[in-house]
Amino acid sequence: MRAGWLALSLMFAGPALADTPAIAPTGSIIGPALHVSALVPALHFYVDGLGMTVNMTMGPADRRETILGFGRDPSQPGIILLADTTRATPQAIGHAFGYDRLVLRITDLDATAARLKAAGFAPSPIRDVAMGYRMMLATDADGYKLELVERKARPK
Repeated sequence: MRAGWLALSLMFAGPALADTPAIAPTGSIIGPALHVSALVPALHFYVDGLGMTVNMTMGPADRRETILGFGRDPSQPGIILLADTTRATPQAIGHAFGYDRLVLRITDLDATAARLKAAGFAPSPIRDVAMGYRMMLATDADGYKLELVERKARPK
């Protein structure tokens, strides 16, 4: 399964990154911008299901951009939902080979699974992958796949 790639990449990336000289950052990730066919079902998934917050909305009412985050700090990465209501009927979201999934770090995977189920979504079972990581998959209202990952605290 592709989700196993995360565990494999973390296993191999750890030691290699430690040996790499530090390079001064030249930027940071703000987050992906996802077209949504309707804003309300998208917000139901991301806010009610994942526990994200709406940090900002901008643009004209018929081409709204809604910026979400896992907190109120706008300098932290988030997700931008692009809702275009200029058409009489919403445009279906097409998924192509280039996009596979968005991977999000979650602090409480069990609580997130419960929220998603209560919101009517069907996440995959949570499973242990490697090195203390647990993960599950979920699909939003427009068919975007997300891998939700939690790292359990190491015993002291």
